Amino acid sequence: MVLSPVLEPPSPSFSPSLPIPLHPPESELKTPLLRTRKAQLHDAGAIHHLIDSFTHDNTLLSRSYAEICDNIHTFTIVETSSGQFIGCAALHVYGQHLAEIRSIVVDPKTQKTGAGSLLVRTLLDQAEARRIKCVCLFTRIPAFFQHFYFRVVERQTLPDKVRKDCIHCTRRNACDEIAMAIGELPDSLLASNFYPSRRHADLVQLQL
Repeated sequence: MVLSPVLEPPSPSFSPSLPIPLHPPESELKTPLLRTRKAQLHDAGAIHHLIDSFTHDNTLLSRSYAEICDNIHTFTIVETSSGQFIGCAALHVYGQHLAEIRSIVVDPKTQKTGAGSLLVRTLLDQAEARRIKCVCLFTRIPAFFQHFYFRVVERQTLPDKVRKDCIHCTRRNACDEIAMAIGELPDSLLASNFYPSRRHADLVQLQL
């Protein structure tokens, strides 16, 4: 997951001492021009089109239309007051110990509107409402998320994410994304090597 580089840094407003920070009053989270809501199935086409437009240069990992439909309940969209879709983000919940912000992107034509900040705050609110202890993400622009008090972490401290995505990713050996998290990291750790080494005894000789 990465955030589109067109998004502007937000104004710091959170207390870093809280596991998942409390947010400003509702009036500060929304502008007269923007609002967020949970995605519905009829939003899947717009979500897929926007995400797909950022996959060709590897800004975002590709997600099929079918996958988006299957996971539509994880998505939140940001739209104008007239209902025009301008961006989306997903909160994937692994359990009460961990959730991940994924597929966060905003239409480049709507830069400097606060849409990206609004999406992040909305997803953090959702995680806080579920009493999730840690929220993670992978990004190439960590400075944006540091405004929300996300901190850089070793990806091995996020075993659920590694098992779900990293070990299957074609870029796993040349990944340039930075792992970040806010809150209490999961207790369990993975070994530093995503792929455990095989012993010679585990190998099976093919009969020709």
